[in-house]
Amino acid sequence: MKRTLEGILLGVGVAAAGVAAGAGITLFEHSGFNGRQFTANQSVSNFAEFGINDRASSVIIHSGVWQLCSDAHFRGRCVTLGEGHYPTLETMGLNDQVSSARETSWGGGGGWGGGGGGRVELFDAYGFSGTPVAVDGQLPNLDRTGFNDRAASMIVHAGTWELCSDAGFGGQCRVYGPGRYSSLGRLAGQVSSIRPAAAGGGGGGGWGGGGNWGSGGWGAGNRVVLYEGPNLSGRSYVLTTDYVANFDGTGFNDRASSLRVERGYWMFCTDASFRGNCRTFGPGDYPSLPYGLSNQISSGRRISDDYPYRQNPEWQR
Repeated sequence: MKRTLEGILLGVGVAAAGVAAGAGITLFEHSGFNGRQFTANQSVSNFAEFGINDRASSVIIHSGVWQLCSDAHFRGRCVTLGEGHYPTLETMGLNDQVSSARETSWGGGGGWGGGGGGRVELFDAYGFSGTPVAVDGQLPNLDRTGFNDRAASMIVHAGTWELCSDAGFGGQCRVYGPGRYSSLGRLAGQVSSIRPAAAGGGGGGGWGGGGNWGSGGWGAGNRVVLYEGPNLSGRSYVLTTDYVANFDGTGFNDRASSLRVERGYWMFCTDASFRGNCRTFGPGDYPSLPYGLSNQISSGRRISDDYPYRQNPEWQR
């Protein structure tokens, strides 16, 4: 017997304009806020219990920050959305796939509800002001989310993220690690797609069109490019093997001043055989190296394909 909707759903089949005060989320059966609709003001761990599993194609977040997941009990593919109108869930990979939804307190400064491999908060004004939108998964086209070409600042709470000026991860792209970015610089008001940089393109398989990364380009696998000069300039050395125990034999010992990690997590050390001062780098651009490592790298090796590290790497022999 199905559980009662009382206390969970505020209304079924009511007009969006007539949603009761205090409602948090309304799911619509069809895109463009059409068809049957289901409104809730608290978490629903399994929509199958109410006969609406895998039915939603669009959503309105009336209040709070909500996490929508493809599996029951907030598992599977999850996307976190702030207040706003989302006329389609297709670009988020959740069309007719939503099986659970819950409100998180992250948008209000509280804890995060958990989900994907990273967490980002975009703001439509500089200095972390204006309307916020929470993201924890790949969005290839922000045009259908109501937040296209609006992001001006960002907080990366976890993970490494790629932001691009065009849909499908094309145009001008940049990679950001955890931190607070009060201005997105040239990308401010231009962001049309976003994805975790270490996810290998997310659930869709493979990297898409890619961005304009300047000289050096991006490879398809675990690869690091070391640069002789700062800001990814000067002579470069491409590291495609799992490790180099001594850069002395490559002609690039104690030469690197900046680097780019295209995929994977890598450790670089000031001494041969992975000794001395060592630091680990995830995917992204590093226009300068930390004090004590610049012009000091003598060895390096891949730690893992992904974070968190789940097992010891198998070194090539």
